[in-house]
Parts: sequence; C-alpha cells; structure tokens
Amino acid sequence: MRTPLTAIRGLAETLELTELPAPERVRGLARMQSEGVRLNREWHALDEIIGSALARVSGVLAGHTVRTQLPADLPLVELDAIAFERVLVNVLDNAAKYTPLGSTVTIRARTSGNTMKIVVEDNGPGLLDTERIFDCFTRGVKESSITGVGFGLALCRTIIEAHGGTIQAERCLPQGTRFEIALPLGFPPDIEHDDHEISP
Repeated sequence: MRTPLTAIRGLAETLELTELPAPERVRGLARMQSEGVRLNREWHALDEIIGSALARVSGVLAGHTVRTQLPADLPLVELDAIAFERVLVNVLDNAAKYTPLGSTVTIRARTSGNTMKIVVEDNGPGLLDTERIFDCFTRGVKESSITGVGFGLALCRTIIEAHGGTIQAERCLPQGTRFEIALPLGFPPDIEHDDHEISP
C-alpha cells in the first residue's frame, strides 16, 4: 500500500524543488545529484504504476491516442513507486506538450536479460537535441513558446540513476521521439501459495 506517509518520505525533495524559484531548483537538483535521492524501494507490478501515471495525465493526453503494450508475464520490479510514477508522469506530460492533438503515444515494456526496459514513444515532430533535453531548462523545440521541461527531465534522470538504471531519448524515423528507461530486475521474492488441501 502506498500511504500518504510513504509518498511524503519518498518524494519530499522533488516536491520541494518544484515549489522553488528557478535558481534554487538548480541548486536543489545539484544537491540531489551529489548527495543521492532517498528512495523507498519495494517490489511492485509495473502495469499498476503505469496505470496510475496514465490516470494522472489523462487530462493532458485527452486529445491523443494512448496505447499500452505490456506483456501479462512481466516480473515485479524493485523501485520507489511514487518516484518512478513521477518519472513516467513527466515523460508522458512531455509527450503531450510536444506533439499535436491526434498524435499517438505508446507505452511498452519488456525484459532483456536482467533488465526491464520501458519505452514511451510518440509520433510527433521529434526533439532537436535528445541529449541536452535532460539538462535543466532545455526546451525540446527551438524557439518554442512551451514552458521548458528540462528541469523535469533532469529530475527524471536523477531518480532513474538512483535506481541503478538509465534513461535516454532518441529521435524516431520518419518522425517522433522515443524515451527508453532501463532498470535492473534483481530477484523478486517468491509469492507464497496456500498448500492446504481442499476436501471434496
């Protein structure tokens, strides 16, 4: 169960940063990157976290087509559910801002060796600089009137790296942007089964 106390403990730093003026946000992010992010890691079903993130951005994605491709046999992943949900919300919000209405946003996940890979892909115009987009206050479209999202994506990278994972962006052909998150799988706990025999 994700209680309010868990949410406060797990994302206190990120919530504080979003309330601060821009220069303070940069200093706060630098502190998190140097001192580390405090995570409350537990084993979770990825589809539940993705569903929760989609519910939070349902308004901004209302004019888009959203598709999910999640195998039924995905293993549990050890992560801070609140922090990771925040990452997905930021990436999905970014997709909504930088794609026109009617665009398609696809979320899919798969395992590769000992890694879980989560992809968020859109068929919009694409980002100009897929590496600098993770820098603070970098905008994805040249001379765009849309508020800069670099701080949010820089925060995403900090959170993912605290989980021992990676996040990267790349342009798709002929158009679109793909964000790929890779997380270590680890060794999920065995699910206990009730072995009591049931009498006929």
